[in-house]
Parts: sequence; C-alpha cells; structure tokens
Amino acid sequence: MPKKKILVLSPLPQALIEALFDAKMAESASPPEIEIEAYAGTGREDLLRSVSGADVIIGDYTFTIEMDAEVIKAAAPCLLIQQPSVGYQHIDVDAAAAAGIPVANVAGANAIAVAEHTIMAALVLLKKLLMQQEKTRAAQWAQDEMATHGVFELYGKTMGIIGMGRIGREVALRARPFGCAVVYYDVKPLEAEEEAALGVASRTLDALLAESDVVSLHAPLTPETANMLDAERIAMMKPGAVLVNVARGGLVDEQALADALKEGRLAGAAADVFSEEPITTDNPLLGTPNTLLTPHTAGATNESRFRIIGVAMDNVAGVLEGKVPQFIVNGVEPKFD
Repeated sequence: MPKKKILVLSPLPQALIEALFDAKMAESASPPEIEIEAYAGTGREDLLRSVSGADVIIGDYTFTIEMDAEVIKAAAPCLLIQQPSVGYQHIDVDAAAAAGIPVANVAGANAIAVAEHTIMAALVLLKKLLMQQEKTRAAQWAQDEMATHGVFELYGKTMGIIGMGRIGREVALRARPFGCAVVYYDVKPLEAEEEAALGVASRTLDALLAESDVVSLHAPLTPETANMLDAERIAMMKPGAVLVNVARGGLVDEQALADALKEGRLAGAAADVFSEEPITTDNPLLGTPNTLLTPHTAGATNESRFRIIGVAMDNVAGVLEGKVPQFIVNGVEPKFD
C-alpha cells in the first residue's frame, strides 16, 4: 500500500510535525505509512504542485496561504483539509464541498482561552488599567485623578454577548459569577432550558447594544455579519459602554469605532482582531484612548495550543484509518476507498 501524504501548510518545523505524528500514530493498532511534507514553497505554482496528490492537507493557521477554488481543484480527491484553528475564512469551503473534500476546524478548542481574554479585557477597560499603568510608569501619582476619569466595577453591569456559540457560552459562564446580567443576540436563539441554565436572556441586536455596558463579539465573519457594527449601530451603544472584539476584525467599522472612542461616546475598546492582519500603521484604532490592542492571541494560550493540536491530530489520524473526522464545516464526509 502506498504511503499516505500529509501536506502541512502551517509554518511549523518539519521535525516538530514528524514528532507529533509519530506520537499520534503510535496509539494506533495498525498505523498507516505516512509521508509528511512541511510546505516551503514561495509561489502559486509551488502550492498547486504540493497540494496535488496530498491525502490530507493541514491548513495555514496564519491564514496567509489561501486555498481558493483553483487550489481546491488541484487538491482533489484529498480525504480531508484540516484547519488547525477555529477560523477558516481563507479556505473556499463551497469549492471544497463541490469537489467532495471535507473541511474541518478545531471548534471549541480555544473557547476557554478566548472567554478568559474577554473577561480580562472588560476589566482592564472598566478599571482604566492602561491609563493607570502609563501614568505610574511616568512617575505620575494619579490616585486622585483616576476618579475624574471613572474607574468601574464589572459587578452589576450588563454584558451583551453577540454570538452564543461555544465561546459565547463560556463568556456567559464567567460573567455571571462577577455579578453581571447577561443578554445575548444570536440568529439562532437558545432553547429556553439552555437560557435558564446559563442565566442569559435573548435580545435583538439593537436592543442589546442599547442595554449593555460591555458588548463582546463572538460571531463568525460572513457576508451577513460583515461590518455588523457600523457607524449607525455603534451610535446605538449605551454612552460610556466598552466593546470587546475577539471574533473577526471585519465585524466592526474600525473608523466609526475610533471616532466614538475619540469623541468619548464609548469609554473603551479591546480588539484582538483587525480588518487587516498583521495590523497596519494606518489602522484608525491606533492612538485611540483606553484601547487594548493585541495581535490575535486571545485564543493562543499554551493550554489551547495543546487542545488544538490534539483535535487536529485526532482528525488526521482518524481519517487515515477510515474514520469520519469531527467538526466538519462544509457538510461533506470523506470518501474512503
């Protein structure tokens, strides 16, 4: 039986990839022979040549290497495209479905990390920790001054969660012990039993924005959600509210958000994601007051990385042994010989 080819598009060292697969395959009673290629190409022709003949492709977690329709066509009849992240916007999942190639992500593997980041960001913004640190580092004792800026507790605030998927649920679970009222908006509202268990209440998007002291974004980026928080909707937000975006930069009109921050209509914002990544020097959020900016690392804890690797390795090893992978995002199951 010929070796199974695994192509890895993520920027990982060949030795690390081999060690991970050796460990995973050692758990199998009858492991298949595999050949691993850590992609090192530099152009489109290299990419098309590399994906051709691959049995499994591990996508690029940096989202730099796009798998458009032409790349998908060259990859067919691949058994699986496994994306080692929750996001997969750089993969044409519809083209993959048409070609009969399942695409899977690692749904939920970073949910705890992102939820913790969300709560942390809300606390940083409400308590003006960025300003406090900046002044203290400059040897300015702003103890009395901070009262004029406003330093607030999370207790008693209303947290509005946009997108009640795995991450949204984890945020709700962490917000309640802080004494928050939690409302949410989702195109598919939870069942009444789930709402009761989480202690959350459904709202329309506009009502959530008007009611919430903290708004946190956990929705996918789709044609329907792109720019969902535009200038009009940002203007609906409660005066003095803070916004946390750990989902996708394209959900928010960054210029409108920057204007609201500079004008003092919003008290702060945290962004872990941006419309263009890596962030560019002309991004309007740079230089805005009380703004926590991080380089798309909310979900990248040591623990979540191990969970992500574990889910990805389980799926790859499983599909090579004839098992249907978890977390397929395009509704296609692999076609085994």
